[in-house]
Amino acid sequence: MFRTLTLAMMILFVTAMAAQAATVRAVVDRNQVTVGESISLQVTIEGGDGDVDLSGITDFKTVSQGSTSSFQMVNGHTSRQMIYTYVLVPLTAGHLTIPAIPITIDGKVHYTTPIGITVSQEPPADSGQRDVYVSAEVSQSDPWVGQQIVYTFHLFNAVQIADAKFQAPEFEGFHAEELQDRQSQRTIINGREFIVTDVTYILVPVKSGTLTIEPAVLQVGLLRRSRRPSPFAGMDAFFGRGEMTTRMLQSDPLTVTVRDLPARPSGVKFSGLVGRFDIQAKLDKSDLPVGDSATLTVAISGTGNIMDAAPPAIPVPADFKSYADNPEESIQKGANGYSGSKTFRTALVPVQAGKFRIKPITLSYFDVAAGTYRIVATPALDIRVTPSAAGANDIDVVRAAPGQPPSLKKRVEFTGRDILPLKTGLEVLQSRRSMAPWVFTLLLVLPILGFLITRTALGRLRKVESPEQIMAERARQALKSATAVDASDTEFLSALYRALVSAILGRQGSMGTSLTWSEARTRLIAIGWDAVDADAAARLLETVESFNYSGGSLDRDKRSDLLERTRQVVRRLAR
Repeated sequence: MFRTLTLAMMILFVTAMAAQAATVRAVVDRNQVTVGESISLQVTIEGGDGDVDLSGITDFKTVSQGSTSSFQMVNGHTSRQMIYTYVLVPLTAGHLTIPAIPITIDGKVHYTTPIGITVSQEPPADSGQRDVYVSAEVSQSDPWVGQQIVYTFHLFNAVQIADAKFQAPEFEGFHAEELQDRQSQRTIINGREFIVTDVTYILVPVKSGTLTIEPAVLQVGLLRRSRRPSPFAGMDAFFGRGEMTTRMLQSDPLTVTVRDLPARPSGVKFSGLVGRFDIQAKLDKSDLPVGDSATLTVAISGTGNIMDAAPPAIPVPADFKSYADNPEESIQKGANGYSGSKTFRTALVPVQAGKFRIKPITLSYFDVAAGTYRIVATPALDIRVTPSAAGANDIDVVRAAPGQPPSLKKRVEFTGRDILPLKTGLEVLQSRRSMAPWVFTLLLVLPILGFLITRTALGRLRKVESPEQIMAERARQALKSATAVDASDTEFLSALYRALVSAILGRQGSMGTSLTWSEARTRLIAIGWDAVDADAAARLLETVESFNYSGGSLDRDKRSDLLERTRQVVRRLAR
């Protein structure tokens, strides 16, 4: 009993000594930087582990870079070391302070020593003295609602960079779509050569008012040479080969003033198109007989939200039947936004001879350059219809498959002749031998066996899941993966992306693994969603993809918000 008590007291004593021996310290790689440059901060805990509280650091933006641990035993003595690494980006110039950082170890709070940092203003961008910097701009700061503008993020670097991670702004109040082709070029700034890389987004404002585009953030690694190696540098620094430092660069926020479209003039049926557009129409033939078909082609082209162009109203004469084909679109994304054309074809079949005129086909759109509504129209088209060679009373119109012209059919006529002559003589009657019982029984059983086999085969075929079921199950499994507690940010965002894509494609009975923002919006509108809800769901898909591409970290609230919004979209699509 005495030995047990002594051992317990020794354990308590050693534990207490270990807690008292725990020490903390904080160091930086440098304490003189310019605005836009980052500082590497390391917080070290000797003799234990603890919770580091950085909430008191208000003059810097803080990004965690992870932690490392080590355990050593020397001459029977053990020691444990935890190192937490952070990147600090100064928010302003001046003499700033990293305050004493509280670290809680076994219920006791320890403090590091405050660190002073001198932050100077960056040289002007056109001075050529910066090694790397970023900027952002929009093509127009006062667009109309629905008018496309272009947002461009520029990266200027005169030194080698690595491991770049871009985090785009939220673009609140806009529909945003990135141009995948990122352009790079070389330029000379005050005698120094820079590589300029552009990241471009097409933005379409969906509401009026003053909208703010938050700063875009870029994290890059820079290889620089240093005469005095920092304590965080590797062996390369001690041999004069340089060291890799992390920089957090961010652009300035941008303000965009969005104007409401003016009131529409009385009697104008607005198409919803905003930009600059034109309309053309033509007939493949203007002289045809009754029952024949002519194809009317109407093409809307221009720059703006061309993908939203709806079929125009065609004033078809009353003596014509019309059959619309599926529209064709050719839309490009470029540095000036969306442009292209949308083509609508209609088969016109006359049922009466005569001379007819198709009145001008009109299109009303909002001209952003002039700031007013415009109406464009096609010329009137004349058609001459001659009587049919088969006779108008013997002609009927048969609708063909999409893309094919309607065909003609003649009404059935009675000819008075049978297909085969009737035989009425007694010689047609012939006697046959009686059938064996087993053959008769077999003939009775065979249809029953055939029915059972067919029924079994059909039952098995019914068990084959349809594309709707397969994609719905994929969406369900993806949401389940996203809710996993140990899922990383990349796994979480990938699961949300799979869930949204699978749910949208599955609703249309399609299979696939990816959708663009515009494709998702078009498909949702096609299944009956209104434009606002379709835009919100497509925007959610773009947001998830943007976060996943940028590699930025998600906090708990953001993960919860993205997961709940994805669930709502998937549930609605599953109804």
